[in-house]
Amino acid sequence: MKSRRTGRQKEGSGQSAAEGPGDRVFFCRNGDVTYTSDGSFIYAEKGGETVRLDLFERHYYKLRPCNGVPILEVDGLRMQLIRDFRTPLDYADEVVKGLRMHGRPGSRGAVVLDTCMGLGYTAIAAAKNPEVRAVITCEVSPAVVSLAKWNPFSSALWKKDSRMTLMEGSIAELIKTFDDGQFQFVIHDPPRFSHAPELYSLDFYKELRRVCDGGARIFHYVGSPGRGKDRHIKREVSQRLLEAGFRKPVYSARLQGIFASR
Repeated sequence: MKSRRTGRQKEGSGQSAAEGPGDRVFFCRNGDVTYTSDGSFIYAEKGGETVRLDLFERHYYKLRPCNGVPILEVDGLRMQLIRDFRTPLDYADEVVKGLRMHGRPGSRGAVVLDTCMGLGYTAIAAAKNPEVRAVITCEVSPAVVSLAKWNPFSSALWKKDSRMTLMEGSIAELIKTFDDGQFQFVIHDPPRFSHAPELYSLDFYKELRRVCDGGARIFHYVGSPGRGKDRHIKREVSQRLLEAGFRKPVYSARLQGIFASR
């Protein structure tokens, strides 16, 4: 992702292509940065410099618009669920609502673990809940963190008075640093199984249970696999959660994830 005064970098080529004034339209503004889009890419413009919000870092990462809100794509695959939702913000709000977040009696408020930040929409939605005292959100990819810093809809993550804390690194390792019973709610939205099988393992689920306090609730995104080799992923995840000590796993077709309790 490089700054340049004019021109649109061809995807993966390192070259520039001519660009007419009608190629991009206003998207939004955040401080002194103006965002425009051509429908496929989002551009950030500041002080005469233009940055196209995509980059290569082992994989190809890109922000693209969805009804006025950026979504993240990795190697052409969407990282946000938008089917049945106007924007990914609506999806994040419904996940948080489904977890029924509230503080424990006598506590200063709930503490939430968001295992895989992405653009931070679920972490931000959780932090808006007045019953939530703190949100710890984790992200393994520096490329995703970089794009999130450019994304105007992720800006709440970086505010000094934010109740959110970003920890960079793999949640498979970071989770070992958390205390027993530290969290009352967990949002686990991992990459697909083929990209991060360790985040679907029984050992990892046991760690999730360890860091949850009694009565904690979790949401585990699993997607809606078809008839391919992952067709049993919902059943297998539910079974592993039960083996790890979670209770009452229930699949939500609308949210494409499993709610369960400790």
